[in-house]
Amino acid sequence: MIELQNIAFSYDNRPLLCNVNMVVHDCDFVGIIGSNGSGKTTLVRLILGLLKPTSGKIIFSKNGKEVASLSMGYVPQCSQIDRYFPISVREVVRMGLIDGKHICSYIFNRQEEAVSRAVSRMNISAIADKPISMLSGGELQRTMLARAIVSHPDVLVLDEPSTYLDAASGDNLYALLQELNKECSIILVGHDVENIKKNAKQVISLDGAANSYYL
Repeated sequence: MIELQNIAFSYDNRPLLCNVNMVVHDCDFVGIIGSNGSGKTTLVRLILGLLKPTSGKIIFSKNGKEVASLSMGYVPQCSQIDRYFPISVREVVRMGLIDGKHICSYIFNRQEEAVSRAVSRMNISAIADKPISMLSGGELQRTMLARAIVSHPDVLVLDEPSTYLDAASGDNLYALLQELNKECSIILVGHDVENIKKNAKQVISLDGAANSYYL
C-alpha cells in the first residue's frame, strides 16, 4: 500500500532521515522504534503528507494500482491534544469526518450513525457527551481512536499511543489494534519496544540507520 524509496529529510539543512526504505502491505502492522530525535514522528508526518521529503519518493497503491493518496486515520501524541478545549467526546469523533480541507458533505443521518458505531466500537458510549477534560488517559485514547476510524481509513497511524496509559490500559489498546488490523494497515510509533515486537508484523528501527525486519 505504501512504499518509501530512499527518503531523506533535513531541518534547516541538518539531516534527520537518510536513505529510508520501507514497504507497508495491505493489513500490515508496522512498528517504528528509535531513540528520541531519531526521526520517528517526522517519518510519520512524511507518510501522512504533512511534510515533504528533501529527496526520495513515497508511492501509494490500492487494489494493485498506484493512487495519488490513501485514506488515513491519525492518532497524535496525547501531548498535542488540548484537554481543556470545550468539546465533547462525540464532537471529537465527528471531526474524523472532516478531511482537512472541507466537511465531507453535511452530517446526514448516515454519518451520525457512523459516529455512533465508532463510539460504540471503542466502548465509550457511556461518556459520549462528556467534555474531553473529564476523560482519563485510556478514555481519551479510545476517543481519538474512534475519531481516526470513523471514516474507515485504509491506514491507521498512531504516534506514541501508550505514553500516558497504565499497563492494563496499554494491553487493552493493543487488543483493540489487533482487531482493527483485520480491516486496515497500522503504522505505530512507540517506545514500548516489547509490546511493539509482540504485536507488530514488521518493525522499523531508526537508530543509526533505517532497518526493517519482519517478526
